[in-house]
Amino acid sequence: MSKTTKGFKVFTHDFRPPVQGGEPVWDGTLPYVLPEVKVDESQRDCAAGWNFAREAHVALRIAGLWPTGRPSRLFSVETSGAVLERGEKLRTASLTILHEASAEEIAAAIVAFSTVFAPHADWMVAEQLEWRAALGRPARDVGVIEAGLLVALEARGLSSWKLCRFESARDAWDARAAWDARAAWDAWDARAAWDARAALTLGFASRQGWVKHDALLFTRGIREAYSNGLEVAVPTSPNELGWAMAE
Repeated sequence: MSKTTKGFKVFTHDFRPPVQGGEPVWDGTLPYVLPEVKVDESQRDCAAGWNFAREAHVALRIAGLWPTGRPSRLFSVETSGAVLERGEKLRTASLTILHEASAEEIAAAIVAFSTVFAPHADWMVAEQLEWRAALGRPARDVGVIEAGLLVALEARGLSSWKLCRFESARDAWDARAAWDARAAWDAWDARAAWDARAALTLGFASRQGWVKHDALLFTRGIREAYSNGLEVAVPTSPNELGWAMAE
Protein backbone atom coordinates (compact mmCIF):
# COMPACT_ATOMS: atom_id res chain seq x y z
CA MET A 1 0.00 0.00 0.00
CA SER A 2 1.32 3.42 -0.95
CA LYS A 3 2.04 5.79 1.86
CA THR A 4 0.15 9.08 1.76
CA THR A 5 2.15 12.20 2.57
CA LYS A 6 0.17 15.23 3.65
CA GLY A 7 1.36 18.81 3.71
CA PHE A 8 0.72 22.39 2.69
CA LYS A 9 1.34 24.45 -0.42
CA VAL A 10 1.04 28.20 -1.00
CA PHE A 11 -0.16 30.01 -4.11
CA THR A 12 -0.72 33.67 -4.93
CA HIS A 13 -4.21 35.13 -4.67
CA ASP A 14 -4.82 34.14 -8.30
CA PHE A 15 -3.33 30.62 -8.05
CA ARG A 16 0.14 31.31 -9.43
CA PRO A 17 3.45 30.02 -8.01
CA PRO A 18 4.39 32.51 -5.26
CA VAL A 19 8.15 32.43 -5.77
CA GLN A 20 8.76 31.78 -9.46
CA GLY A 21 5.60 33.42 -10.78
CA GLY A 22 4.16 32.47 -14.15
CA GLU A 23 0.70 31.46 -15.29
CA PRO A 24 -2.02 30.28 -12.90
CA VAL A 25 -1.50 26.65 -11.92
CA TRP A 26 -5.20 25.82 -11.93
CA ASP A 27 -8.60 27.49 -11.76
CA GLY A 28 -9.24 27.10 -8.04
CA THR A 29 -11.64 24.16 -8.18
CA LEU A 30 -11.21 21.68 -5.33
CA PRO A 31 -10.14 18.99 -4.94
CA TYR A 32 -7.70 19.20 -7.82
CA VAL A 33 -5.00 16.78 -9.00
CA LEU A 34 -1.96 18.61 -10.33
CA PRO A 35 -0.47 17.06 -13.49
CA GLU A 36 2.50 14.77 -13.13
CA VAL A 37 5.88 16.41 -13.65
CA LYS A 38 9.48 15.28 -13.66
CA VAL A 39 11.18 15.49 -10.26
CA ASP A 40 14.74 16.73 -9.81
CA GLU A 41 16.40 14.20 -7.51
CA SER A 42 19.43 16.36 -6.71
CA GLN A 43 20.22 17.68 -3.25
CA ARG A 44 19.06 21.19 -4.07
CA ASP A 45 16.43 22.57 -1.70
CA CYS A 46 14.37 24.06 -4.53
CA ALA A 47 14.21 22.20 -7.83
CA ALA A 48 11.84 20.74 -10.39
CA GLY A 49 8.79 18.94 -9.04
CA TRP A 50 5.74 19.99 -7.04
CA ASN A 51 7.18 21.61 -3.93
CA PHE A 52 5.36 21.72 -0.60
CA ALA A 53 6.01 21.58 3.15
CA ARG A 54 4.90 19.28 5.94
CA GLU A 55 3.72 22.13 8.15
CA ALA A 56 1.57 25.14 7.38
CA HIS A 57 3.82 27.65 9.11
CA VAL A 58 6.84 26.46 7.12
CA ALA A 59 4.98 26.75 3.81
CA LEU A 60 3.84 30.29 4.63
CA ARG A 61 7.25 31.38 5.88
CA ILE A 62 8.97 30.14 2.72
CA ALA A 63 6.42 31.47 0.23
CA GLY A 64 5.54 34.69 2.06
CA LEU A 65 2.37 36.22 3.43
CA TRP A 66 1.92 38.64 0.51
CA PRO A 67 4.51 37.83 -2.21
CA THR A 68 2.69 39.83 -4.90
CA GLY A 69 1.22 42.53 -2.69
CA ARG A 70 -1.91 40.45 -2.16
CA PRO A 71 -2.44 37.89 0.63
CA SER A 72 -1.08 34.50 -0.33
CA ARG A 73 -3.35 31.45 -0.15
CA LEU A 74 -2.56 28.31 1.82
CA PHE A 75 -3.84 24.88 0.77
CA SER A 76 -3.77 21.41 2.26
CA VAL A 77 -2.26 18.88 -0.15
CA GLU A 78 -1.40 15.19 -0.28
CA THR A 79 0.37 12.66 -2.46
CA SER A 80 0.71 8.90 -2.50
CA GLY A 81 3.77 9.08 -4.74
CA ALA A 82 7.46 9.13 -3.87
CA VAL A 83 8.54 12.22 -1.95
CA LEU A 84 11.99 13.78 -1.78
CA GLU A 85 12.79 15.80 1.34
CA ARG A 86 15.37 18.54 1.01
CA GLY A 87 15.75 20.79 4.04
CA GLU A 88 12.31 22.10 4.96
CA LYS A 89 10.87 21.42 1.51
CA LEU A 90 9.33 18.32 -0.04
CA ARG A 91 8.84 17.64 -3.72
CA THR A 92 6.98 15.03 -5.67
CA ALA A 93 5.71 14.26 -9.16
CA SER A 94 2.05 15.01 -8.45
CA LEU A 95 -0.08 16.54 -5.72
CA THR A 96 -3.75 16.62 -4.91
CA ILE A 97 -4.93 20.00 -3.63
CA LEU A 98 -7.56 19.19 -1.01
CA HIS A 99 -8.87 22.38 0.59
CA GLU A 100 -7.95 25.94 1.42
CA ALA A 101 -6.84 26.76 4.93
CA SER A 102 -9.27 28.68 7.10
CA ALA A 103 -8.53 32.07 8.59
CA GLU A 104 -8.01 30.32 11.94
CA GLU A 105 -5.48 27.91 10.43
CA ILE A 106 -3.57 30.75 8.81
CA ALA A 107 -3.52 32.69 12.07
CA ALA A 108 -2.20 29.61 13.89
CA ALA A 109 0.55 29.24 11.28
CA ILE A 110 1.56 32.88 11.68
CA VAL A 111 1.67 32.41 15.46
CA ALA A 112 3.92 29.36 14.97
CA PHE A 113 6.55 31.06 12.82
CA SER A 114 6.44 34.30 14.79
CA THR A 115 7.95 32.81 17.95
CA VAL A 116 11.32 34.03 16.65
CA PHE A 117 10.13 37.58 17.31
CA ALA A 118 9.95 37.11 21.07
CA PRO A 119 9.44 39.09 23.24
CA HIS A 120 7.33 40.95 20.65
CA ALA A 121 5.77 37.87 19.03
CA ASP A 122 2.18 38.79 19.94
CA TRP A 123 2.60 42.27 18.49
CA MET A 124 4.15 40.90 15.31
CA VAL A 125 1.36 38.35 14.89
CA ALA A 126 -1.28 41.06 15.24
CA GLU A 127 0.50 43.35 12.78
CA GLN A 128 0.98 40.61 10.18
CA LEU A 129 -2.70 39.71 10.38
CA GLU A 130 -3.64 43.38 10.01
CA TRP A 131 -1.43 43.72 6.95
CA ARG A 132 -2.86 40.59 5.35
CA ALA A 133 -6.34 41.94 5.88
CA ALA A 134 -5.45 45.37 4.46
CA LEU A 135 -3.67 43.97 1.40
CA GLY A 136 -6.82 42.07 0.55
CA ARG A 137 -8.34 45.50 -0.30
CA PRO A 138 -11.68 44.70 1.35
CA ALA A 139 -13.14 48.19 0.72
CA ARG A 140 -13.05 50.90 -1.93
CA ASP A 141 -13.15 54.47 -0.68
CA VAL A 142 -11.27 57.23 -2.49
CA GLY A 143 -11.65 59.67 0.39
CA VAL A 144 -10.15 57.28 2.92
CA ILE A 145 -7.26 56.47 0.57
CA GLU A 146 -6.37 60.14 0.10
CA ALA A 147 -6.70 60.88 3.80
CA GLY A 148 -4.45 57.93 4.59
CA LEU A 149 -1.81 58.98 2.09
CA LEU A 150 -1.74 62.49 3.53
CA VAL A 151 -1.22 61.02 7.00
CA ALA A 152 1.60 58.86 5.65
CA LEU A 153 3.28 61.83 3.96
CA GLU A 154 3.05 63.99 7.05
CA ALA A 155 4.48 61.24 9.25
CA ARG A 156 7.53 61.10 6.97
CA GLY A 157 8.10 64.84 6.87
CA LEU A 158 6.67 65.18 3.36
CA SER A 159 3.57 67.21 4.16
CA SER A 160 4.39 69.70 1.38
CA TRP A 161 3.75 66.99 -1.23
CA LYS A 162 0.47 66.87 -3.12
CA LEU A 163 -1.49 63.86 -4.29
CA CYS A 164 -2.28 63.01 -7.90
CA ARG A 165 -4.67 60.22 -8.76
CA PHE A 166 -4.03 58.12 -11.87
CA GLU A 167 -6.53 55.93 -13.69
CA SER A 168 -4.44 52.81 -13.29
CA ALA A 169 -1.31 51.53 -11.60
CA ARG A 170 0.35 51.30 -15.01
CA ASP A 171 -0.32 54.99 -15.64
CA ALA A 172 1.22 55.88 -12.28
CA TRP A 173 4.30 53.77 -12.98
CA ASP A 174 4.63 55.26 -16.47
CA ALA A 175 4.56 58.77 -14.99
CA ARG A 176 7.19 57.76 -12.47
CA ALA A 177 9.38 56.25 -15.23
CA ALA A 178 9.07 59.35 -17.43
CA TRP A 179 10.47 61.56 -14.70
CA ASP A 180 13.88 61.27 -13.08
CA ALA A 181 12.46 60.86 -9.61
CA ARG A 182 15.59 59.61 -7.87
CA ALA A 183 15.66 62.21 -5.12
CA ALA A 184 11.94 62.01 -4.50
CA TRP A 185 12.04 58.24 -4.73
CA ASP A 186 14.71 58.18 -2.03
CA ALA A 187 12.52 60.34 0.19
CA TRP A 188 9.57 57.99 -0.17
CA ASP A 189 10.85 54.56 -1.16
CA ALA A 190 14.02 54.39 0.94
CA ARG A 191 11.65 54.20 3.89
CA ALA A 192 9.29 51.95 1.92
CA ALA A 193 6.35 53.33 3.86
CA TRP A 194 3.87 51.53 1.62
CA ASP A 195 5.58 48.17 1.96
CA ALA A 196 4.27 45.82 4.64
CA ARG A 197 7.55 44.03 5.17
CA ALA A 198 9.40 47.28 5.78
CA ALA A 199 6.68 48.42 8.17
CA LEU A 200 7.02 45.22 10.18
CA THR A 201 10.82 45.40 10.14
CA LEU A 202 10.81 48.94 11.46
CA GLY A 203 8.15 48.09 14.02
CA PHE A 204 10.16 45.22 15.45
CA ALA A 205 13.41 47.19 15.42
CA SER A 206 11.72 50.08 17.20
CA ARG A 207 10.21 47.85 19.88
CA GLN A 208 13.61 46.25 20.37
CA GLY A 209 15.15 49.68 20.89
CA TRP A 210 17.45 49.35 17.91
CA VAL A 211 16.08 52.52 16.30
CA LYS A 212 14.35 55.58 17.74
CA HIS A 213 11.53 55.80 15.19
CA ASP A 214 7.88 55.32 16.03
CA ALA A 215 7.09 51.60 15.65
CA LEU A 216 4.11 52.45 13.43
CA LEU A 217 5.83 55.12 11.34
CA PHE A 218 5.65 53.08 8.14
CA THR A 219 2.13 51.90 8.93
CA ARG A 220 0.28 55.11 9.72
CA GLY A 221 -2.12 56.10 6.97
CA ILE A 222 -0.76 53.77 4.32
CA ARG A 223 -2.29 50.57 5.70
CA GLU A 224 -5.68 52.24 5.90
CA ALA A 225 -5.23 53.35 2.29
CA TYR A 226 -4.49 49.78 1.17
CA SER A 227 -7.47 48.50 3.09
CA ASN A 228 -9.67 50.87 1.09
CA GLY A 229 -8.41 49.91 -2.35
CA LEU A 230 -5.00 51.54 -2.90
CA GLU A 231 -2.97 49.69 -5.51
CA VAL A 232 0.18 51.78 -5.76
CA ALA A 233 1.65 55.08 -4.51
CA VAL A 234 4.84 56.38 -6.16
CA PRO A 235 6.54 59.75 -6.74
CA THR A 236 5.45 60.99 -10.16
CA SER A 237 6.75 64.59 -10.31
CA PRO A 238 8.41 67.08 -7.95
CA ASN A 239 6.71 66.97 -4.54
CA GLU A 240 3.93 64.79 -5.93
CA LEU A 241 2.80 61.36 -4.87
CA GLY A 242 0.90 59.60 -7.61
CA TRP A 243 -1.52 56.89 -6.68
CA ALA A 244 -4.04 54.54 -8.23
CA MET A 245 -6.78 52.30 -6.99
CA ALA A 246 -6.85 48.56 -7.44
CA GLU A 247 -8.78 47.52 -10.52
